[in-house]
Amino acid sequence: MNNYEKYRQVQKEAAATGLLLLALIVFWICAGFGLADVRMEVFHLPLWVWTATIGVWLFAICGVKLLMTAVFRDMSLEDEEAGHDDK
Repeated sequence: MNNYEKYRQVQKEAAATGLLLLALIVFWICAGFGLADVRMEVFHLPLWVWTATIGVWLFAICGVKLLMTAVFRDMSLEDEEAGHDDK
């Protein structure tokens, strides 16, 4: 993998991470503020407390797992192009 391909992969990973962050923020707002009027309680706490804390945490774990399997690639950080010039 040359430096340009590495650069494109890093851009792809950064964009996907930013989109996941945006999705987490939207989910947190919907789960917290969107369910604030719901009068349901779980263990004497309103539903929005559970969805805005544990729900976002679980959503983040699933999102990172998705990024790790679908977007991120294992690649060497060594400069392979410079190594070929020395031979």
